[in-house]
Amino acid sequence: MTRLDFRNLLHEIWLNSDTDFTGVGIIVCDTPICLPIINLRGDFPKASGTTAEILSHLSRTKSKYHDGFHIINQMGLITHISQYFSPPIVMSVNIDRSRPIGGRFAAAIFGSVIPGVLMTGIVSEGHG
Repeated sequence: MTRLDFRNLLHEIWLNSDTDFTGVGIIVCDTPICLPIINLRGDFPKASGTTAEILSHLSRTKSKYHDGFHIINQMGLITHISQYFSPPIVMSVNIDRSRPIGGRFAAAIFGSVIPGVLMTGIVSEGHG
């Protein structure tokens, strides 16, 4: 998965979202064992469709899987759903505070420097 592929995935999730969209956080990683994660739900939903369709559907208020980060591999396949992701704070990361940021955004920024993480991205509830 290239950066362009990942941007397109995030954009497609945004396009598929509706007014009940809660936002989404995604980590691209082929070695999730290296991640500071814990499963928030304990199960994996039965879902069909493209990765973007599934993640858009899971990111709705009525879905019990809308919290946390979802992990996909470099092929774009979903490997983990609804993971609490707690990366260490990286003081050298420059955060643009000229716009509002939240916890998911900060976790994505800090998590992007973890060895094995290829990319992180979010789409906020407000579609940012």
